[in-house]
Amino acid sequence: MCEVDEVVMPRQVRAAQLLLFGLACSGLLVILALQDGLTSFGLGDLMVPWIVVWVCALLALRYGGGARNGVRLTTIVVLVFVLFGAFNDAFGAAAPGEFVDAALRIVAGVPVVVLLFLPEATAWFDREK
Repeated sequence: MCEVDEVVMPRQVRAAQLLLFGLACSGLLVILALQDGLTSFGLGDLMVPWIVVWVCALLALRYGGGARNGVRLTTIVVLVFVLFGAFNDAFGAAAPGEFVDAALRIVAGVPVVVLLFLPEATAWFDREK
C-alpha cells in the first residue's frame, strides 16, 4: 500500500481565510449600497479601505499552498492598518451608513488578526514545505 502524507489546513487558518473572503464580498455590497449621492471624492474615500481588504483576500488565496510566514505577517500588518482606519471612521461617523461600514470592517477584521496569531496558524505557516 502507498501511504499518502496529506497536509490539511488548520481550522483557524481556514476560518481566517473564509472571514477575509466574506469581508471582501461584503465590501462590494457596502460600496454598491452607499454609492448613491456620493461625489467622486466620497466614493474614493469609501472604496480605499475596501480595496485594501480585497488585497488581504487575495493574500488569503495563498494560505493553502506553499505560503510562508511572510504571507501571514503581510496580511496581519495590512489588516491592522485597515482596522486603525475603521476605528477612526467609526468614532467620526456622521451618518449611520458610515458607521455600519466601519463597524463591519472591525467586526470581521479583528477575528482574522486574532486567528492568524494563534499557535496553530503560526505552525501552519512555519511548516516545512
